[in-house]
Amino acid sequence: MHAKSVLYAVLASLSWCAAGVCCWADVPAPPVNQAIGMLDTLFGELAEADCRACHSSGVQDRHHVLYGQPIPPGTLAPHPDADSNGVPDTIYGCLNCHDSSFAPIRDCTACHTSNAHHKTSAATSHDCVSCHGDVVNNIGDGHYIPTYAPSDVTPSASCGDGLPLNSRGKGAGACDYCHDDDGLEPPTIRTNSDLHHATTYALDGALDCLVCHDMRDPLNIRVCEGCHGLDSLHNIQADSPKASNLGMIVVGGEDAGYGHVGQDVGPGASDCWGCHGFSLASAPGSGPIIPTVYSSDVASIRAGSNATITLSGASFINTMGTKLYESAVALTAADGSSVTLIPDLVLDEGTLVVTIPGDTAPGNYDVRAVKDRFSSNPAAITVVPLVTINRAVADGRVTISGRGFGGYARGSGTTVTGTVVSRKLAPPRILEATIISWTDSTIVAQFREVPQTVTVNSVFGQATSRVSSDGGRR
Repeated sequence: MHAKSVLYAVLASLSWCAAGVCCWADVPAPPVNQAIGMLDTLFGELAEADCRACHSSGVQDRHHVLYGQPIPPGTLAPHPDADSNGVPDTIYGCLNCHDSSFAPIRDCTACHTSNAHHKTSAATSHDCVSCHGDVVNNIGDGHYIPTYAPSDVTPSASCGDGLPLNSRGKGAGACDYCHDDDGLEPPTIRTNSDLHHATTYALDGALDCLVCHDMRDPLNIRVCEGCHGLDSLHNIQADSPKASNLGMIVVGGEDAGYGHVGQDVGPGASDCWGCHGFSLASAPGSGPIIPTVYSSDVASIRAGSNATITLSGASFINTMGTKLYESAVALTAADGSSVTLIPDLVLDEGTLVVTIPGDTAPGNYDVRAVKDRFSSNPAAITVVPLVTINRAVADGRVTISGRGFGGYARGSGTTVTGTVVSRKLAPPRILEATIISWTDSTIVAQFREVPQTVTVNSVFGQATSRVSSDGGRR
């Protein structure tokens, strides 16, 4: 399991694929198993291959559907002033990301030279949940934070005094009883302190320290609860290898060391004991364990047809007592509109199959597992437009009407070609048009001679149509 916070989980993007590294940690911790959320490592220690753990496919489509859309403030576009007029562009064009050669740059770190995820408007406005899901809370969202003074059984941020001591000699009853580095030199899994201090909140100025610290009491647990409320903490759990319920999370019925509410049998073998320094009968407020998404098997789908995707993750279903909790799926567009989809199949607690409707509009979407009142972190899905020509009319120039044409830039491979057959049995000649204008729905092209057919070569695919010279009557 991971160290739970947007403030110290430095990769807040599209669902870190932790499935392959869930056995990093010893059991019991420290360090915790890296099976839920983001790896507890630092952005600056990642190479391009590490980015591909999440951004392995669909990146091209995800960028291309931004063409013609507003550029959000703070976006790290490689070429913010593509027209060189001295004013940052406000609408995405091809040359905001490509240079004039259109040679693709595959190394993510060439453009994203710092923690791009924590530079987003969501992160700087402390909207942690939008990327991390409900394993954390947003500051000031109204979640419950106790107002009474911490007692002997209230968890501490560090330096617990409960027994038994862990393998590092630290006492139970504190976060660092389980959340600590991996003991390597240098460490890959980092301490809470390292992870917190690597975020923009610590780097952007001293005043941002107040996001995490009460300067009169730097380790005040009530400040920690601003991001780690009781409701979220008591619903964080991964499936353990316990044979009697493998593939199903059972609150109170798991092996210790895989979450916060898996087992409670006393000192040294109790998730409750690790946090509180004593045993509890059950975790108050637990039940619908917060789901986590690692990845989707498909990153891009084509508009116009239903598409089935398979989400890999954790905690899609769980039980507490006799109650079964199952996840639905929320599909959320860039404008914030969302629809709820019922899964076709949940194969086990870590595999979920759902169908994306064919009438979903082209664009970028977040896909989340939603269980009861809790949502997972998002996976990124791009719905790519279907390239369609409704008609092509010649009147000196050829005007092509349709949809899904995307953007155009000379040298980018976006072209219009025409076929001309001048004599029977002669092979057709292929002509490339000079582009007069190009929008997503209308292209005006100039040919040396009128072709019989035209083909639009878009970033999203191809479409071909016969050319009419009668105003579209065929």
